[in-house]
Amino acid sequence: MGKNYDIVIIGGGPAGISAGIYASRAGRSVLIIEKYAPGGQLSLIGQIENYAGFKSINGYELAVKFEEHAKSLGIEFCIDEVVDITKSRGDFLIKTLQTKICAKSVVLALGCHSRPLNIEGEEQLKGKGVSYCALCDGNFFKNKTVAVVGSGDSAFSDAIYLSSLCKQVYVLTKNNLKLHNYSEDELDDKTNVQILKGAISKKILGKDYVQKLTFEKDGIMTNIDVDGVFVAIGRVPDTKFLKDFIELTDGGYIKSNDQMETSQAGVFVCGDVREGSIRQIATAVGDGAIAGTNASKYVLKKISHVK
Repeated sequence: MGKNYDIVIIGGGPAGISAGIYASRAGRSVLIIEKYAPGGQLSLIGQIENYAGFKSINGYELAVKFEEHAKSLGIEFCIDEVVDITKSRGDFLIKTLQTKICAKSVVLALGCHSRPLNIEGEEQLKGKGVSYCALCDGNFFKNKTVAVVGSGDSAFSDAIYLSSLCKQVYVLTKNNLKLHNYSEDELDDKTNVQILKGAISKKILGKDYVQKLTFEKDGIMTNIDVDGVFVAIGRVPDTKFLKDFIELTDGGYIKSNDQMETSQAGVFVCGDVREGSIRQIATAVGDGAIAGTNASKYVLKKISHVK
């Protein structure tokens, strides 16, 4: 059995670390469990220009600042994966791949993972030209031809980044609407970027590595020669292990009220995994502040009741 804590936070991104900071400053003992590294997926983001206080900052640099702030308050980090949570005698037993930990309260800051296209060839060619992180893998495609599949901000951010590395970048969007948030002029200025509106990806071809992408547009099937396919069609919440423990939406997001309280007393939620979140760093930090504060109040009431 591992140690006991007042509050265990599952997820070490901006939401989880923010929750930890507020809980720790309120005098609670805090452990943050993160699958990858402190800062979560911040380290996978390039330049951030919409987080107050920083005109522009690299995602990895911001992740380090979050981690340093948390550790300066005595918050502990554990690199592990949670596989189950149960409630026993008013406390929570958290089972990870490596140990078991007891907590008086839990904050869920699980985040999300990349949504797959679910088309032929995608699974077989993962890591062989199919990628879900342009920042992580873009350098492997210098002076090559790639396709970015997606219609949102992340897809066009990926396209802009890849245009500085690749010989040719195709952007396949599923609709014919005007792009939002990213200016079409900004992409139009990139002579090596071609936007294919209304193009539905159907198949990724290749034996040992990606060679072609098949898409349908206006009822016509077309193959384009590509060395890589970057998928940017949204994210899926990491909540499968919670389905019998807490109330989720049909899409797997965690339901909560404006106090970040979930259907399970003593369990709070914050960040991307919460229903209704707009999934920005600023909102994740705000959610975390509320969740950490209210988890601390819950623990304090619990301690006072025992006394």
